[in-house]
Amino acid sequence: MSRIAYFYRKILRAWASGTLLEKSTRFLSTRISRPFEVLAGFLLLSTADKKLNVRDGFSDHRQRPDHRRSNPEHIQRIMAAYKKAKQAQEHAPQALQVRGLWSEWISVNYGKLIAVLEAGDAEQLSAMLENLFREPCTIGAGGYDSYLRYKSLLGSLYIKYVWSKYRNCLLSMDLDPRDVDFPNVGNQTGVYLDRKIISIETLRHAYHAVEMRNLLTDVPGAVCVEIGAGLGGQAFQSLQIGKNQISKYILFDIPEVAVLSSYFLLSAFPEKNIRLFGEGEISTSPDEAFDVAVFPHFCIQQLEDKSVDLFYNSCSFSEMDGASSREYLKVIEKSCRRYFLHDNHDVRLEFKETDGSISTNVIGSELLPDPALFKRIYKKPRVHGLPEDRPFIQYEYLYERIARPDVSS
Repeated sequence: MSRIAYFYRKILRAWASGTLLEKSTRFLSTRISRPFEVLAGFLLLSTADKKLNVRDGFSDHRQRPDHRRSNPEHIQRIMAAYKKAKQAQEHAPQALQVRGLWSEWISVNYGKLIAVLEAGDAEQLSAMLENLFREPCTIGAGGYDSYLRYKSLLGSLYIKYVWSKYRNCLLSMDLDPRDVDFPNVGNQTGVYLDRKIISIETLRHAYHAVEMRNLLTDVPGAVCVEIGAGLGGQAFQSLQIGKNQISKYILFDIPEVAVLSSYFLLSAFPEKNIRLFGEGEISTSPDEAFDVAVFPHFCIQQLEDKSVDLFYNSCSFSEMDGASSREYLKVIEKSCRRYFLHDNHDVRLEFKETDGSISTNVIGSELLPDPALFKRIYKKPRVHGLPEDRPFIQYEYLYERIARPDVSS
């Protein structure tokens, strides 16, 4: 899809949803302010940071000897899981139907992926997924966005400026980017460092992985659940950095996005037992023989009471329909036995759906678990942020379940 056609579709959808004025204002504001911020930020960088190897980081990595090709068995499993998920989605609870911003993103960005999946075209799906981080369907999930920024005005300066900021955040957690791993899966983009490609998103994921590891230091065999897992980068870093703490990591996402994270994690962790939808239960029991599970979002209600040590969400609760985020919160209150960690923005979003109903989000500050069950450890300004995130006020939150003598912690 050409960029003109892409923007045309976005404009049509924004007009239909009643958000065209709001989005146009935010888009123009960012377009005007971003070059000034990027140029000023770049000029303040050290000489070494100004010389970061971005060119090689954004070259095509599919011809490198270490590039991981699609495994035909994985592709068949992914297509089968998607087909079963779409069939089951028809019977999903109303509160967990896809509405609001993500409904728009799916309709605008995922057409090609959906067509390939519905056709059962394994060859075409393999080609798309081997180029994962540069495919338009990864907009909003931490892939194609970075590729577009690099191709834009001052793109190289943008990457060096933001990457250096995120690198400094990671250093504050006593972790050097050189010690961060990322496999050559899906044609990643970023800074070329010690023969690895480390993206801006990877630095953010590693930062939160350290947070998780520190929280779970005294929780051997911890079970983690991520809601809205995108391409699976956070899961990868959490399992790498917290490998001595985490025994099971379960991802819940809408079926189209679950296809992407399934491919990445199957390719990145050939040694792990990864369970997809339709291949077994979600049970968190130690007897269940899986390390990682990727399931459609509506299956989250199947989690057992007090079975999860840490729930994590980044930037999607405040992007989804309010009924959905409230439903997820109910599950967290029921199934969380220790920590609920999330970061979300405080901008009110309203979308007019095709049936005429209005979808309204729940802002981060309103996503409050029952104070009789959870205590808030902190609310603080979000550590990470892109130049285009300026219009969004965003906070990070950590809640801990209140231990009671008569209730298992």
